[in-house]
Amino acid sequence: MAAWYLLSARAVTVFLLLSLPRFLQAQTFSFPFQQPEKCDNNQYFDISALSCVPCGVNQRQDARGTSCVCLPGFQMISNNGGPAVICKKCPENMKGVTEDGWNCISCPSGLTAEGKCHCPAGHILGTVAHTCNPALWEAEVGRSPEFRSSRPA
Repeated sequence: MAAWYLLSARAVTVFLLLSLPRFLQAQTFSFPFQQPEKCDNNQYFDISALSCVPCGVNQRQDARGTSCVCLPGFQMISNNGGPAVICKKCPENMKGVTEDGWNCISCPSGLTAEGKCHCPAGHILGTVAHTCNPALWEAEVGRSPEFRSSRPA
């Protein structure tokens, strides 16, 4: 019995000595990983590829850095995520874009750095006509004591 144990121990040792070099030469795989913060302004972080990918023409990365949006002065025509955004230049008399980026609008008071309409103090950008309108809630309803508790924060 002891001879059988000694023989099997030697067989295991020989097997390990012969196969160990093969295990040590096994291939290892790695891929470069970039962090979203490392992407340039004209790139977005592609989650599926774990890398920075260029945005299309007239585009930059969005606020989260995971997709592209149109540059100021350009409106979105379609948006299928990532670089699959199509932008079109706004007409000369309508350089601004709506908050969602889908429509060009005129901005008599000028534009912000992001290409959004700048409204004078006490005015808000209308959601239908996309013009600067007096902030009626604060100016009218907000003055009345019975409505103050229901004012939006």
